[in-house]
Amino acid sequence: MHFPLAAPDEDAVEAMRKSWQRQDLTRYLQRWSAASVPQPSQAFWDYPWRGLDVGCGFGKYVIDQTEKHAERAYLGVDKGYLRGGGMIKRVAGSGRANLFGVHANVIPVIAAMPDASLDQITVFYPNPWWPKKHYKKRWPYHPVAPKMIRALKPGGVIILTSNEAFYLGEWQFALENHPEISGMTPSYAGPIRAQEGRTHFEIKFIEEGVACGEIEYRKDG
Repeated sequence: MHFPLAAPDEDAVEAMRKSWQRQDLTRYLQRWSAASVPQPSQAFWDYPWRGLDVGCGFGKYVIDQTEKHAERAYLGVDKGYLRGGGMIKRVAGSGRANLFGVHANVIPVIAAMPDASLDQITVFYPNPWWPKKHYKKRWPYHPVAPKMIRALKPGGVIILTSNEAFYLGEWQFALENHPEISGMTPSYAGPIRAQEGRTHFEIKFIEEGVACGEIEYRKDG
């Protein structure tokens, strides 16, 4: 199904650039300074190949992938009471040594990750935060976005999907223009490449015939 990606309009570009100029991740993370933020277990880091699914919901993608790739470690992170809590139960009941889950806000989890430590990051169908007043809640505007990219190894990829063309367009612009992001090369941009659906949202979209797009960027090196 055709999915034309949309370049961000002038207002979005201006808002992104202003947001990037004012970003201070250290200050943003202060809201968690008094909290104990759960982190992936050491066993996750013992695997040579590691993937992170941001906002993983009930964990369908990471659960499916660990079955297909026993040599890879997959980490799902979700803060939702229902989805995140359900994901943790599914991870615990899977019996798979290469499957990991964290029930928490993903931002401090990403911030604590070492640079060049992940082979893949997936962000499937995040909330687009449509109103302009919510610009700063979108990932391309967020102060943790550069850290997310620094967490990728050379050769690592970030895969992003959405049913909103403007959202992927903003990601493309950020990955190619953010002053703290460099060395990211597009390797795919177009309709989703999944046939059966990697997440519950994607299954629903496919069944209903909703056009969805996907972009993939690879870190140089």
